[in-house]
Formats: sequence, C-alpha cells, structure tokens
Amino acid sequence: MKLSEFLPEKTEIARDGDFSSMGTFFSRYPQLVVYAARENDIALILENPFVSCVITSPPFVSRFPERIGIAVTPDPRSAFYLLQSALSRHPDFALQPFPNRISPSAKIHPSAVIAPESVEIGRDVVIGKNVVVGEQSIIDDGSVVRPNSIIGDDPRPRTGETGGSSIQPSGGVHLHRDVDIHANTRIHRAIFKGCTEIGEQTKIDNLDSVGQGTMIGKRCLICAGVTIGESVLIGDDAWIGPNVTLENQIAIGNNVYITLGSTVTNNVGDDKVVKDNYAIDRKRFRKVIRGM
Repeated sequence: MKLSEFLPEKTEIARDGDFSSMGTFFSRYPQLVVYAARENDIALILENPFVSCVITSPPFVSRFPERIGIAVTPDPRSAFYLLQSALSRHPDFALQPFPNRISPSAKIHPSAVIAPESVEIGRDVVIGKNVVVGEQSIIDDGSVVRPNSIIGDDPRPRTGETGGSSIQPSGGVHLHRDVDIHANTRIHRAIFKGCTEIGEQTKIDNLDSVGQGTMIGKRCLICAGVTIGESVLIGDDAWIGPNVTLENQIAIGNNVYITLGSTVTNNVGDDKVVKDNYAIDRKRFRKVIRGM
C-alpha cells in the first residue's frame, strides 16, 4: 500500500512510500507508518528500522532520509488517525473476531461482564465482582482480575482530541501468566493491531490506568494510583511507586526503581533509580544538589 492511495486530499505527499502496518515509535511491525509532531519524535523514528513512512509537518521534512516516505500536513496527528480509522476494519490492520474461549476452570463472578466474542480466558483465572472484559482480550492461565477493573477499556479520546477524527480500536489486551490486576484498574485496548501487554507475574495495584499499546515486562510491581500513558515500554523487574505518572511513548528499562509521586517524561535506562517531579537519575540529582 502507498501513502498516496489512502491519505486525505489536504495532505501533501513529499515522497511516496509503501507501508503495511501502523503503530508507534516502539512498534516492530514491517513497513510501519508513524507520525512526527515534535522534535523529540524524530530521533525515536530514525532509531526504528521498521519505519518506512512518516506523516509530519513541513519543518521536519528534511530530517528524514530518502528511504522513508513522507506525507506533509500542519496536523500530523489528526491525519495519522484519519488513516487509522480508514484502515481499522482491514484484516491486515486489525485483529479479527473469534469465538470466546473460556476455560471451565476459570472462576468468573456472576456480576462480571464478558464481551460476547473475541475473549480468551485461561485455566484457573479469577475474574472478580463487576469486572468488565472487552473484545480482543486474552487472559492467560493463573491470572487474577479483582473487583471493578476493566480489561480492554475503550482507548478512544474525548471529542476534539484528535481534531475531529474517529478512532476505531484495531488491537486488544494480553495479560500473560499469573498477572495480578487489583481493584478499580483500567487496562486500555490497543488502538493498533497488536496488544497492550502485561508480562508474566506482574502485579498492578489499585486505581491504576495503563494506556493503549503499553508493554510491561515480567515481574514488575506497579503500585497504587499510577498513570501510565500510551505506548510506554517498561522492561522486566521494574518497581513503580504510588502516584507515579509516565508520559506517553517513553521507554523504562529493566530493574528500574521510580519513587513515590514522580513524573517521568523521558526515557530511563536499565538499573536506574529516579525520583521527584523531574524524575532524573538519582546520581545525577545528587551531583546537581552538591553543585548548588
């Protein structure tokens, strides 16, 4: 498929290109199309060898190499989601429906609401009171979803947040083995083909929100009141303290420790401890304080 065949008329094609998937900077789908609306987006796109096309604004056109097709518009985000909506029912761009597959050993509370199709629930899974499990949700063996949580929550933004474009979710949610989701937590369904994923033996506490397309590794502990943005990549064995906020589309490494109330807006490497509202590496923070 070519950019010129699907993009809105008001979008200029600076250099046509082929694509076969949509996603974010961290997606690893072949011939990927993404959008770049900020200066910080460019480096992330150039680091991803799967990106074949980009929708961007006029000032950034010259920043991309010849191998990448380019569409130009003053509002790349809106154009990108218009494209996503146009392709959301195409089998190459969306997970396809399937009959529910629910293990007889799963314990599902009578008040829980399970979507009528495209739900898979494994052996010995426990679904608590008033839980909602949406379409394209896979819950592997031994996982627990506690009362009032939502698995596969609708990720579509409020009216006006995408310039009037309509987003139709094409992906799902995958809870791997022995995941523990506590009460009143929302796991948003992925907008693009693929899943919001929670790794094996990860625990997510009460009143948390996990944005669409986020991927959390194994054995992580996400404490209460945490807000995780869209398309965040979290490694294995991370500890994220109470009331932490993680910005959209950032990467958190393995064995990272983020203290209570931190706001993280940039990538964090492996084995780091970050703290406070600016959430910088603790050693760097101490150097800054000593130099005052």
